[in-house]
Amino acid sequence: MPCPRLKLKPAVLPLMLAALFLFTGCGRTKSSPEKAGPGEKEEHTLAQVSLSEEAMALAGIKIMTLSPKTIQPELLVPAEVVLNPRAYYRLTARVPGRVEELLVYQGDRVRPGQVVARLFSLPYLESLTELRLAAERLEKLTRQQSPEQETARALLESAREKLRLLGLSDKEIEAVSARPSGSSLYEILSPASGQVVSTSVYPGDTLEAGALLMEIAAFDRLWIEGRVQEKDQGQVNTGQEAIVRTGAYPGEEFKGRVTFISPVLDTSTRTLKVRVEVPNTGGRLKPGMYVDLALSLPERTILAVPEEAVVEVNGRKTVFIPRAPGVFVGREIQTGPPVKGWLPVMSGLDRGQEFVAAGTFMLKAEILKPTLGEGEHHHD
Repeated sequence: MPCPRLKLKPAVLPLMLAALFLFTGCGRTKSSPEKAGPGEKEEHTLAQVSLSEEAMALAGIKIMTLSPKTIQPELLVPAEVVLNPRAYYRLTARVPGRVEELLVYQGDRVRPGQVVARLFSLPYLESLTELRLAAERLEKLTRQQSPEQETARALLESAREKLRLLGLSDKEIEAVSARPSGSSLYEILSPASGQVVSTSVYPGDTLEAGALLMEIAAFDRLWIEGRVQEKDQGQVNTGQEAIVRTGAYPGEEFKGRVTFISPVLDTSTRTLKVRVEVPNTGGRLKPGMYVDLALSLPERTILAVPEEAVVEVNGRKTVFIPRAPGVFVGREIQTGPPVKGWLPVMSGLDRGQEFVAAGTFMLKAEILKPTLGEGEHHHD
């Protein structure tokens, strides 16, 4: 059976069209995309947000004007803290013998010339006895004014030379000569101030000449070894200022300079090793720590916004532009790598344009309300 046709009077049709227009218009909220303003690209403009004065104060909204900033870029490279080998010592036994006394252990601090261990060594005892006998003979012949003084003097020098070969300095030889005859242990001295990193022996151990006794290191100046990508090697120079940062001490910086650039590229990682020496006041840096190494580059003037001004909305970097009192529109922006809290503006904002520099978290939350089940962005 054919469907009956409805016959509409000419006066009814305009009324129905008007009702349809009003119905469809009611579903649009203040979060709908707005038309781009003068000089703006429409595809970069996102949703609009409205906030009351109270909400703006609560969010800490701060407006800035995009203007040139003089900043010093940094080249960030991964790095590791390592011991300074110029202040690292491996103490070995110069003579064979037995450990009679071990006077320091791991973690102990030492000073230059401090006795850290004593050994009983037969070769040392023989050489020391020869020295003392030669010294006594020379003293006796000198008192007698004997013509054999020169021979005795040569024997004494020969005994001294034997002790030098065992690692004693002339100062140490004079000191052992003045000791009582009962003091016959070979003393191991600390070569510098620092801290005992490890010990390899215990009292009673028998050692051969050259055996490792302990390791001593100073931690007041450490090396930072970083790896620079092959493409960035042209930005690195000896003497360049550098800053070391670590998550262990947020906000703290350790400053130094590049002291070495490897002449050879690591073919497995395509990186170049660079070394920075930094003072380690308070011993806060520890060898083995992973740190961030920032190499200072020449200053340049660029358009930049604070890092907190940029938020990610739906996978896009976004800033907010004030349109009217309490009204803000999101704008997609392209930025470069962060530089000391600033993001270089590549596109999306023009010089002299106002933007929200602080309080963007509240604006982002308002834009994302529809995804949380709320359909209105107006914040009273």
